[in-house]
Amino acid sequence: MRSSFRTRLKTIQLQDKPARFPTAQVNGAPLKPITEVLLDRRATRRFKPDPVPEDYLEAILQFAAQAPSGFNLQPWRFIVVREPQNRKRLQQAAMNQAKVAEAPVVIIAFSINDEWRKFIKKIFKEAALRGAGRLEDVEEMTATATDFLDKLPADVWLNRHTMIAVTTMMLVAETYGLDTAPMEGFDPEAVKKEFGLPLEAEVIALLAIGFADRPDKSYPGRFSLDFIACAERYNRPWPGERNARGPATSVRENRKKPQQTKKWRHT
Repeated sequence: MRSSFRTRLKTIQLQDKPARFPTAQVNGAPLKPITEVLLDRRATRRFKPDPVPEDYLEAILQFAAQAPSGFNLQPWRFIVVREPQNRKRLQQAAMNQAKVAEAPVVIIAFSINDEWRKFIKKIFKEAALRGAGRLEDVEEMTATATDFLDKLPADVWLNRHTMIAVTTMMLVAETYGLDTAPMEGFDPEAVKKEFGLPLEAEVIALLAIGFADRPDKSYPGRFSLDFIACAERYNRPWPGERNARGPATSVRENRKKPQQTKKWRHT
């Protein structure tokens, strides 16, 4: 397996932006705008057996590959599980969740610890050749990035970046009129064993993709910006909602009238 990786590493190339992908939903309707995608997406509980068209699945994976990552190291890897018997095996490792066996596609998203070390210099060199950097800086950039990453918990860094790619897949699928269900309920060691992953792999998430068998659950509500966002520092609430009601009180006025200053409260 190691020699196989070395062989692939010699021929690996960073790809250009994808140029061919579906430009309409699966049913032929126009693509959903990103604002509608963000407001409509829900985790699907049950799926129809209808297959995901090949070109749409390819596009979802291609756009996941465009997700941002630290130093462009792209640590995500995917196993696309479609065969019914393989989805059944995955279901057993995923707390027997029905959606794993029902959805026509389930993605196993994982990363491999320290794999980035094997091609970090190649990534920086390729970027320089494409005009995103200078060849004379490749050695220094490699050393700087390596030093930075060595100071971080490896599993935390891999999780952060791989989940960006998983989120990208969810949003692209919604854009195309497909439904998804991200899952963290699984036994990572069982998944690794069943699907031949190396010991150093980190299984990060499962993502079911297909068509919902029933309507999405109702919108459950979200915290307001007044609760989740602060202005400049903690305990200074975001002024957006107050501005919508009228001009905010100036800092100087707040100092003169402390009793009118809005206080932060957790509810």
